[in-house]
Amino acid sequence: MDSNSAERPAWPRRAMPVTARMADELGDQCFPESRLACWVHLVDNAVPLFDWLLDTGATVLFGSCDPTTADPAVIDHLRGRGALVLAETPERHADLLARAVAWRPTEVSEMGGELIAALVRAGCPPRAAMESTTTGIHRIRAAGSLPMPVLNWNDIPFKQQVEHRFHVAEAVWTAFSALTGIGLLGRRVLVVGFGNVGKGVAERARALGALVTVAEPDPLRRVAARLHGCAVAEHAAQAAADAEVIVTATGIDGVVDAAVLDRLPAGAVVVNAGHAPTEIDLAHLARWPSRESRPGVVEHHRPGGRTVFVLGGASPLNLAYPHASLGDDLWDPFNALMMLGCAWLLDGSWRDAPPGLVDFPEREQRRLAELMLAERPPAHAEVITVADLAPVTDDPAHALREVVGAHLGRAHRGHSIAHSTLAPGASVPVHHHRVTEETFVLGAGSGTAILDGVPTPVTAGQVVVVPPGVRHGFVAGERGLAFWAVSSPSWSADDHHADDHGEVAE
Repeated sequence: MDSNSAERPAWPRRAMPVTARMADELGDQCFPESRLACWVHLVDNAVPLFDWLLDTGATVLFGSCDPTTADPAVIDHLRGRGALVLAETPERHADLLARAVAWRPTEVSEMGGELIAALVRAGCPPRAAMESTTTGIHRIRAAGSLPMPVLNWNDIPFKQQVEHRFHVAEAVWTAFSALTGIGLLGRRVLVVGFGNVGKGVAERARALGALVTVAEPDPLRRVAARLHGCAVAEHAAQAAADAEVIVTATGIDGVVDAAVLDRLPAGAVVVNAGHAPTEIDLAHLARWPSRESRPGVVEHHRPGGRTVFVLGGASPLNLAYPHASLGDDLWDPFNALMMLGCAWLLDGSWRDAPPGLVDFPEREQRRLAELMLAERPPAHAEVITVADLAPVTDDPAHALREVVGAHLGRAHRGHSIAHSTLAPGASVPVHHHRVTEETFVLGAGSGTAILDGVPTPVTAGQVVVVPPGVRHGFVAGERGLAFWAVSSPSWSADDHHADDHGEVAE
């Protein structure tokens, strides 16, 4: 990723409002007794989480769960804040993992499970931990009985239905086109695995015009893939010979093995949408001469002149894209979720949990989903010239311009403002609001306000206040009538109710 821009670490706070709000809500907590190992992807959309952790006063070790995805700008940012960061070349990864075990963390927040598993096997487990990937859950279970609680947010519905199904697929195919310069229209794509990640990758590829085959050993998932419009195979090797693009999405080591790689046609592109490069047999690829054909694309020359292209160093392409993080808006609530999980680790809430895998609370999932739906960009000051706004009505006798309001997509949500200009004799039909209070500021002309059926003369310089439930409308006088309508809360079509008597009569 681009490490030359000093603005990169600052961007996520602007792009991820739920994360920013959660950091503000958690506030200035202090946990100086904790030694937290944060063994995750060191990418720039995680900077708000990292900064919050450093602000808690805990001693934090940051390590890259996949050196290929580590962003140099993020590493520099963390080291600039005085943090210990273990992130070097893939060849040094095992040594760095051993250093992290020797550091003896009291808590671990991880993506991939290798540090948690190593600590358990070494007989020095942390007091509590958190894991967020399918690969990690596999590794932790394989490590044996867990003596401490591990917060599992990989298997929760919110992550499975949103991050796995949509965020990964959107970012993977965006990175694919950016790195290769090619699209998917009419291209034969083989997706290995039809869990929620594979399902999202396959659905998105079909939407982009690809001809998709799914390789999945589970017959129930194969049926689901067929009903989604995909061709199916039990094993990837059965369909590899026709694949122009192959994408692994299983979280299982070695699923794209030598047998699959050897069957790929010349020019095939290999993509990882799972967790670790180990889903692809990199040792088999290393037997062939290779070179970087363009940034993020390595071509491997097999015997017989057949070339295979591997993207992003076989790391998860949604994270290994070398120029910027992708899909920050869809990752936003999960960054906030990780903040809540880290708070659970640091404040001792884990003491109430039993040993073993513990599900992330459903109430917090729903809370984050609601924030994701409701959150808008931060409000900012602006000057609006009303004359520059086009009327929203087709009635030549009533020029209505909507200036401010939540329904307009602006950041202002607490109120709305509209400006009306009525020609002589024109009217605003009688209506009422059950929730909204309206205040009308008369700016020019004169006319009649109808308030619960009572005609009341009004003129420029006056203000008409209408509480919720009051039926109201206007008729312009001989000189016409212009006024501002201020609604609180913001005007909503759902709270606009026409009066039974229809138009205002003069």
